[in-house]
Amino acid sequence: MLDELRSRVKDVDLMDKVMDAEDAVKKFVAGSKAIAISGMTGTGYPKVVPMAMSEYVERTGEKFDVVVYGAGTVGVDLEEYLSRIGVRRRFPIGASAEVTRKLVNSREFEAYDMWLTEYSRWLRDDVLTRRFSGIDIAIVEATGVTEEGLVLGASVDAIPVFIEKARGVIVELSLVKPYMLGLHDIYVPKINEVIPVRSVLDRIGDRVVKVPKSKVMAVVPSTIDDQRGAYSPGGDIDRRVVENIVDFLSKEASEDPNLRTDYVTLQPAAGPIASLLADRIHEIGFSLSIWGEVASVRWLKTLSGNVKAISGSAIYTLPGDERLREEFYENIDEFEDRVVLRPQAISNSPEIISRFYHINVQQAIEVDVYGQVNITYIGDRFIVGVGGSGDHAKASYTTIVALPSITGSGLPRVVPLVYHVDLVDHDVDIIVTDQGWADLRGLSPLEKARAIIEECAHPSYKDMLWDYLETVVKKTGHRPVDLRKAVEFREKLFTSG
Repeated sequence: MLDELRSRVKDVDLMDKVMDAEDAVKKFVAGSKAIAISGMTGTGYPKVVPMAMSEYVERTGEKFDVVVYGAGTVGVDLEEYLSRIGVRRRFPIGASAEVTRKLVNSREFEAYDMWLTEYSRWLRDDVLTRRFSGIDIAIVEATGVTEEGLVLGASVDAIPVFIEKARGVIVELSLVKPYMLGLHDIYVPKINEVIPVRSVLDRIGDRVVKVPKSKVMAVVPSTIDDQRGAYSPGGDIDRRVVENIVDFLSKEASEDPNLRTDYVTLQPAAGPIASLLADRIHEIGFSLSIWGEVASVRWLKTLSGNVKAISGSAIYTLPGDERLREEFYENIDEFEDRVVLRPQAISNSPEIISRFYHINVQQAIEVDVYGQVNITYIGDRFIVGVGGSGDHAKASYTTIVALPSITGSGLPRVVPLVYHVDLVDHDVDIIVTDQGWADLRGLSPLEKARAIIEECAHPSYKDMLWDYLETVVKKTGHRPVDLRKAVEFREKLFTSG
């Protein structure tokens, strides 16, 4: 391990700061008021330091009582460690593990969810830290340390702003991931300055995250790779959703000349539908580049087809795709001229997104007949953070919301009214389910409702939805709603039998 450490820690002065996780926690983390932790989509998060934090609490009985600044959904193992140490507030709340959902829904800690570009800016401008607590320690994963700064791994997320704002930094140095120098473009936007990105592969920043040596408190070696993430590999119903996305995009390619330019980009989002789409993207009839928040490792193989380049904040792995991750690790040098990893503030920047013919695919928990979208809640239970879906939806050329028409237990996901609104109908252009797709562009509210019910709703619930619509059309108003009838629709689902 010592030889590997020396090959990764190229700043010899920092070799003196190499220590194990237990010592780093006792010396620097215990007593902290606020901790920032890297990682998103189950990628690039620290493992051994949070494990040592959990073991410290178990051994001493001394809980941390901390504010946690995260960057997105992380591994289930990290969520389990955080559940044991004593967290009183989290920004934002990814809730990638059931244990975290249980805690947040029982209000064991306070949580605030928000769009990722807004989050990055609020951190830079101290909006959150001056109200609650400044960041004492940033715990971030890296694959190398040079005299210029940190070489990150497969996730950049919010690491640059965490390091800028933290009083100290603990570097968890991954020795199981390759040395990834060359993939990253680290640029932090500034007020009143144009971000000079005009094409997906433009590099405008540094290859490393610069950090003063005085801020580096410890370098902790890790031989644990990313573990269980937040997403499933997908099934047959997800594949049918993907078939309908491909059908829509193929039709668009034949009708929209803008999709035959060099400025077409795709945000595939995260999760099973996004990853499965990589297997079918060659069928759409036009070339594009990925400009997204994240992309699964499965998208890397599309670079030999009609996908020209990939830019995102993280490359993540779904269950079953571990071999693809290993191939990525083994051939990392081959991707340097076609893959760029950037901070969330850039990957999700509406300023940049609006320069492209950007196709934005988002997944959801439910949609209603007017095209409103709920991404985060099932009833009153928080399920997952909103991430950067709104960042992309507002600035996109076309926003597609993709979801199965029913849940795994057979309940409808097309409903009269969503329980919670994350994306408003004005930002939603296309709804796609396993049943078909509805083009909502230019339609009035009632026209949208008819199209969504006819094309996207599951046959088991179409009659109930048509019955709801027949009731509301008798009312006045441009966008009629019957709250009593909408509640009755949900009540019927749980009272039958």
